[in-house]
Amino acid sequence: MTGSVSRSSQPAKSPLALIAARIVEESLKHDVELTRLAALAQSDPAFGVRLLGTVNSSAFGLSRRVADVRQAVSLLGTRGIRNLGLSLALSDMVPTKGAGILLAHCTRRAAAARAIARAARMGDPDEAFSMGLFLEVGLLARARDDLPGVVALARRPARHRPLFERADGIRPHPETGAEMAAGFRFPEELVEAIRTHHAPTMPEHPLGRVAWMAERLAGAFESSGTTAGVAEVRSSLEKLGLTRADAAQLVAGFPEEFAKAAAFLDRELEPQRSLEDLGSSAQQALVDLNVEYEAVMRRMEELMAENERVAAELREANIKLSELAATDSLTGLPNNRAFREALGRELARSQRAGTPAALIMVDIDFFKRVNDTHGHAAGDEVLRAVAQSLRAALRAGDLAARYGGEEFVLLLPATDLAGASVVGERVRRAIESLPVALPDGGTLTVTASFGVALARGAGDASGVFARADAALYAAKRGGRNRVAVEQPDAVERAVA
Repeated sequence: MTGSVSRSSQPAKSPLALIAARIVEESLKHDVELTRLAALAQSDPAFGVRLLGTVNSSAFGLSRRVADVRQAVSLLGTRGIRNLGLSLALSDMVPTKGAGILLAHCTRRAAAARAIARAARMGDPDEAFSMGLFLEVGLLARARDDLPGVVALARRPARHRPLFERADGIRPHPETGAEMAAGFRFPEELVEAIRTHHAPTMPEHPLGRVAWMAERLAGAFESSGTTAGVAEVRSSLEKLGLTRADAAQLVAGFPEEFAKAAAFLDRELEPQRSLEDLGSSAQQALVDLNVEYEAVMRRMEELMAENERVAAELREANIKLSELAATDSLTGLPNNRAFREALGRELARSQRAGTPAALIMVDIDFFKRVNDTHGHAAGDEVLRAVAQSLRAALRAGDLAARYGGEEFVLLLPATDLAGASVVGERVRRAIESLPVALPDGGTLTVTASFGVALARGAGDASGVFARADAALYAAKRGGRNRVAVEQPDAVERAVA
């Protein structure tokens, strides 16, 4: 899984939150062992205390107390300790006072996701619980900077929260939450479920359907929810395969599910009120959203959708302009400028990772003779054919570009001189055996010479070009249609 939240967008983490995040990351590995998680849990006394408190809580109902962290880890299992770690990491993101509603929202969605996954038999309930904890994490991420604003948003109708965020110029919390989940190295399908849990229609993927339904079930039980939406919740549950009776039972039993989740996570949260209680005590403005309010919401959605469409078109146009500026119009390969930018990035990455990177200069042999004998149109066909041959012969991750005239250049990440020489020889044979169709109906074959050099760190762009160019001329002097590798003395001079 890729992607993470920038450091500047995340609040500072306490030692407890740091070890909790580390445990979550380790628990997501396929080959993780409980002994590894136990060792991490024992490394932080605060986490160990919370772990023992969870196992000894009423949620487990053990006949005797557990005092050993390793035994507690064994009882919780991988998914259980992951959920505890997530809870601690998320709790650390919000201030200690005034954020109870935010933690309740997270717990409510976790309980809803687990109950739905279990009732509908859609995946692992504990994995759904982990996902549910993250559905509102985008709100938690802003709590330390703007707790009053976030709490005010949390009290608004659940379904319309992303709309209010867009209207205020704030990135919607499903997108932020998905990015943070990716930072925790959650599986991609779980990240996407978090991203789409406020989608207008239920997603197709099972985990996405659970997240989407959990959002609506939890929203119906919040102080800003309305009993009018309960029928829709039950209907949506039936679309997941539940019978009408099972859907009604799940909704009616949700306060108990919330209580179990709060006990497991050792959260002091107010008990979940029943739908009947919510319907009689919620503020009137939030209990009965009138037709005018709904019309305003729909109009806002239309305006937001239009803005997003225009922005998407602008992004697409900018991407196309950028591609045109970075692409050689004749061959379709990246041009010299684009290649040099890519080389700079790769050399920096190569130095950080401690891996080699190679560069190969390619020059079509006697290209001027092709133009003089067959015309420039034939020369263009040769350039296109060679470019296509380079694309086909290179490995995934390698980059070919037109350097200028009849010269091309290849960038081979994670490749030493020996490996680059093998690649160069494979490309050379591909070009040598390539029949080029000429405009007059005939065919032509061409050859090319190759110069291979190894990069020497982030600041070696000019040096590696010079060494590859020297090797290329050595190949030409040696008779052309061959691969030449930079000589050791050239490398020693470059280093000196």
